[in-house]
Formats: sequence, structure tokens, C-alpha cells
Amino acid sequence: MNRNDAAKRSAALQGLLDAAELPDNTRRVYAAQWRQFAAWCAARCSLALPARPRLVVLYLASLAREGLAPSTLKTARQAITKAHELSGHAPPTSAPIVDAWRRRLVAGAAHAEQQTAPLTAEHVRRMVASMDEDLVDLRDRALLLVGYAARLRRADLVRLDVAHALVAGDGLEILMPARRIIVPPGRHPITCPRRAVQSWRDAAALPARGPLFVAINRWGQLGGRLSDRAVGLIVQLRARDAGLSMKGISADSLHVGSPDERRLL
Repeated sequence: MNRNDAAKRSAALQGLLDAAELPDNTRRVYAAQWRQFAAWCAARCSLALPARPRLVVLYLASLAREGLAPSTLKTARQAITKAHELSGHAPPTSAPIVDAWRRRLVAGAAHAEQQTAPLTAEHVRRMVASMDEDLVDLRDRALLLVGYAARLRRADLVRLDVAHALVAGDGLEILMPARRIIVPPGRHPITCPRRAVQSWRDAAALPARGPLFVAINRWGQLGGRLSDRAVGLIVQLRARDAGLSMKGISADSLHVGSPDERRLL
């Protein structure tokens, strides 16, 4: 099949799931995933319907290399299955080669999870102690201490605005969409979340409105709101700078761990 024929066939398949008898949200998600798969096949002059099992494995592997979540890969697989069922074709996703690849992916994710551990209070103390007092250090110290003490997920941490972190006595009051978190003061000045946030805000001259944690370029100029991926990189880099083994530290570990231990900061 040449590229023109592949493009025409892909265009004919684009709306295959748009009228499927599924819940509205499921139909939209499946349709988007199917269009992406059909376009991917067309770019390689390959048939999306019926698709060869080996082609499906190559496609899912390409999504995995992009760092997409296992849930996204599962949805893509389900969309391919549904499209084949609606067209009267045997789903290639049920082939042994696809199932074997899926099981290897699940096993690999479980192994990776076992190799990482949540941060401890000692980890955080060592990380903030290794920082200096420049703008990036002040931001990262505040980010780590607030994220750890308030048990915030990366996505929640980067959504914080300046107005969401209020001084409450010696501690902080973090305002979330559905809850309020009281963060007590640290036992030492260097590990006190309130002090860290205040030092960062003062040094960066943050406006009263806007994101609390922002990007900083090499010239010290402030940018836009940090992404959750950036927070993961910050955790990893700060752990490395503190001499911690990266095999034992998870970039997602700010929001997990024992609440009691967090008071040891």
C-alpha cells in the first residue's frame, strides 16, 4: 500500500468510533485514541483495520517510550479492540504477542516501583541542607518542604498560587480546592516550610496573584508555572546533589509516607 492509499484509508477510518453505542465520555476517548492509531498506521503505510498484532505491539511500545501512563496505553488498546469488533474483525489485541508484551510492561512497572521508596524526613533535611541561598535554591527549598510537609502530589503542588499559601502563626495554611491543610513550623529554621516560602516570595518578589512555584532561567528571570514533570526532575537532582542514591528515591514520593514522620522536620 502506497502513502496516498494509506492516507485515504486512514481518513475513511477516522470517524469509526464517533457513533459507537458507548457512554459519551468513553466514546470520545476511544475515538480520539483510534484516530491517533489510524494516523500512526497511515504514516507507515500500514493497515489499521484489520491491524496485525505485531503492528499493535509496535504502536503501544511507541506510546510507552513517550512516557505515557499505563492507563493511557490500556485505553489505546481498548479503542483498537472496539474498532475491530465494530467492523467484524477479530481484535489483534487478543493475540498472544500483544498479551505477552502487556504482561512484560506490567511486570516492569511493578519492578520499577519496588526499586523506589518515598522520601523520609532525613532525606529532606539532607536535600535542603545541600542548597545555597540563590533564587533557584530558595524556590526548590520551599517547594520540597511544602510538598513534603503538606503531602501534596506533584500536580497539586504546581497548581498552588501565592494566595493559596497563607501564614498561620508559625506555620502555613495551604488552601486546596476541597480542603485546607495546616503545615506546622519546622523544628529547625532551615526545615521550616513557612520560613522557606517567605524567603522565596521575598527574594523573587512574587506578585500577590499568580503561581507560587515558577520556572527560572539561567539569568535568574522568572517564567511561567512549573510543570509536575519539572518537580520530578527537581526531586531527582536535589537528591543527587545531597549524595542520596537515586535508586532509592522516587520522583513521585513527595506525597507519600508517614504523616507522623513529617513532624520531625
